[in-house]
Amino acid sequence: MDNTKPSVLYGINPVMEALKAEKRVCHKIVVKDKISNSRIQSVLSLARSLRVKVETLPAKEFQQKYGAYAHQSIIGYFSSRKPLELNDLIRQAFQATPTPALALLDGIQDPQNLGAIIRAAETLGIQGIIIPQRRSASLTETVAKCSAGAVETMPIACVNNLVQTLELLKKAGFWMVGVDANGKTPCHEFRFDMPVALIIGGEEKGIRPLLRKKCDFTVNIPMQGKLGSLNAATASAVVFYEILRQKNDEKP
Repeated sequence: MDNTKPSVLYGINPVMEALKAEKRVCHKIVVKDKISNSRIQSVLSLARSLRVKVETLPAKEFQQKYGAYAHQSIIGYFSSRKPLELNDLIRQAFQATPTPALALLDGIQDPQNLGAIIRAAETLGIQGIIIPQRRSASLTETVAKCSAGAVETMPIACVNNLVQTLELLKKAGFWMVGVDANGKTPCHEFRFDMPVALIIGGEEKGIRPLLRKKCDFTVNIPMQGKLGSLNAATASAVVFYEILRQKNDEKP
């Protein structure tokens, strides 16, 4: 995102979650006139309690101005989302649990996939996401919308070099686990009872060979259909759920 101008968030959940998180400055909320939606009213109530300016536009004018967005009749102008430093993300992960799971995304270029991965990570208990500054979708408004607002609360770090990042994660105590169609172990048979960094490859090429060589383990998702593959977001959600399932099974 361009840090020099406000970000336009659109949709009820993204605007609400950004307000609740209070990590960004909200410049104003814009809504379509004569909207009685109770969820929008909840957003406006929170905005007013935070002393955020609320602007109402006639339906025709609102649509002319914001028709390109899947807006659900509400728009928010916020300061840009600032990623965490890697060391801060690692520290927060270990504060959350002795066996944190991070997702390191190698070349996820589709904003919808990135948003879906962030949403799955947040809802399924992953402690953080790491994305490269190049060859990856950035934290755009589309990503925020597709994450249903999860981008506001999910710890996310942006890094310059994924190989160097893997080395830093190993020194911090993480084991590298590649999620790959040709992975050695089915994900439900792998024990995620240690700090893990899941390496998830891009939509077309998967995990790059240089990163694959750095993996301590590789896991696959057993499948039976004719296609034989899942997109990155769906595959991520499957593995995230398996980690959560194992942790829940270990609870007394």
